[in-house]
Amino acid sequence: MGRQAPSHWSNHDSRLSPVTTTEQSLQPTNLVDVDDPSAVAVRFGQQTLTWENLERRARQLAQALDRDVGQGEAWAVLSHNRLEWAEMALGNTRAGTRLVPLNWHLTATELADLLVDSNSRLLVAEAALADVADQAAALAGDITVLIIDDEIATGDPGTEAGRSYQQWRNDSPGDLLTERPTGSPMLFTGGTTGRSKGVTRSDHSGPTNAWSNRWSGWAELVSKPSRGTTLITTPLYHALGLGVFTATLGQGLDVVLHRRFDPEATLASIAEHRITSTTMVPTQFIRLLKLDADIREQFDLSSLQWVLHTAAPCPQWVKRAMIDWFGPVIYELYGSSEGIGPAICSSQEWLEHPGTVGRATAPVSYSIVDDDGNDLPAGEVGTIYCKRTDGTPRYHNNKQATDASQLPDGRFTVGDLGWLDEDGFLYLADRRVDLIITGGANVYPAEIEAVLVEHPAVADIAVFGVPDDEWGQAVMAVIEPAESQSVELDEIRDFARDRLASYKLPKHFEVIEQLPREAHGKLKKRLLRDPYWQ
Repeated sequence: MGRQAPSHWSNHDSRLSPVTTTEQSLQPTNLVDVDDPSAVAVRFGQQTLTWENLERRARQLAQALDRDVGQGEAWAVLSHNRLEWAEMALGNTRAGTRLVPLNWHLTATELADLLVDSNSRLLVAEAALADVADQAAALAGDITVLIIDDEIATGDPGTEAGRSYQQWRNDSPGDLLTERPTGSPMLFTGGTTGRSKGVTRSDHSGPTNAWSNRWSGWAELVSKPSRGTTLITTPLYHALGLGVFTATLGQGLDVVLHRRFDPEATLASIAEHRITSTTMVPTQFIRLLKLDADIREQFDLSSLQWVLHTAAPCPQWVKRAMIDWFGPVIYELYGSSEGIGPAICSSQEWLEHPGTVGRATAPVSYSIVDDDGNDLPAGEVGTIYCKRTDGTPRYHNNKQATDASQLPDGRFTVGDLGWLDEDGFLYLADRRVDLIITGGANVYPAEIEAVLVEHPAVADIAVFGVPDDEWGQAVMAVIEPAESQSVELDEIRDFARDRLASYKLPKHFEVIEQLPREAHGKLKKRLLRDPYWQ
């Protein structure tokens, strides 16, 4: 079990006395200015949080964090999507601390590594994840664990004394702190190709009184509407969900939050709440497209103005089908936790340049580089490097990984392969670590996956290279069957043979019940591939 909350957390110490106007300039009275503070800011199932209550809770949390974590220090959250994420995002901003969102798929050992790597002093976990949180804290050592108490609203706390997050937060008066640099998240890379790394970025800093404008500016950069309601179904531990969630609050717009993605529930929520903006990933597009037509046709989706997708290459047939269904409201964002973006692409741009992930926005520029560090001309595949106007990101406590990702001039890469066309549109080939070289030929798994997942019996697919004595590597395909479908491998082979060159055809197939995907859709391919190479 993690360290218990110190006894003084139930009392206010001298640092919690209200600041006065004679001290240095205060943080803005409200982080977000809205016309009606009593209006709903966040909706989660039957629970709602108004703007005025969100502001009050965020101030209380900021005071608690200032007292027990400290400005510039890290604290972690292990929780599915829920109402409290809103106050934690804003409270972290006010406190000037570093919020570390933790992936709830991870084991206690993996979580402990992230807690140690980030130097987190506090772990806030939802009740359903209390056991793994305690195990991780015990392994990490000297970390306090607080539990988001699901019973607190009934007046009958289900959490042992001194462990309730809500009681800890409410022990602070909610007075404004003095102005300080904005708190920001420390996002860890997904760990899909190796050990997760914490990322620090200069564009996440700045004065608190500019926080709302900064996020509104980012929303404008990616063409997010400045009015309407946003739906978030992607997990808030991931950069996509947390970024759009925070930007929506910064815009002063209300959010409908789902615990996790469900295809039919997503369509129902869009229709019920007249959703204007939402985020998805390609695997979610595919799950929507494979719903029965009579289900898809039940829902009015005409309110949608902006559907942002990212996290993985999107097969062209999927993109076309979504534009045909939802209309020209599909936007693609190319980026990463490290900040290798955003590149942004509208539906119209994609239809004019099929397969592109868009063009660089103002903060970034792209170049394609060969293995010797030479820039490549338009149309040639190489490693994608990015240059940011606001500085180069760094991996927390990992100088070796930071240096390995950069060129001497400050350009950096996350290992993606791609090319630029003459008009500056960027196209992805694949991750370098996923590249298959068979008989001297380069094979990009994403291309094969895009073909095979189109087969109606295939719900999901992973393609990677395995050792081969003759060819160096052979193409391997692992299939997750669609619901109520049986996979006939001879039929799959024929389907692929009609659409792919012979050297790209999978030599080996395997069928498993479910592929190891994160909740935000990213495939942990290394879990499938590594056993073949060990």
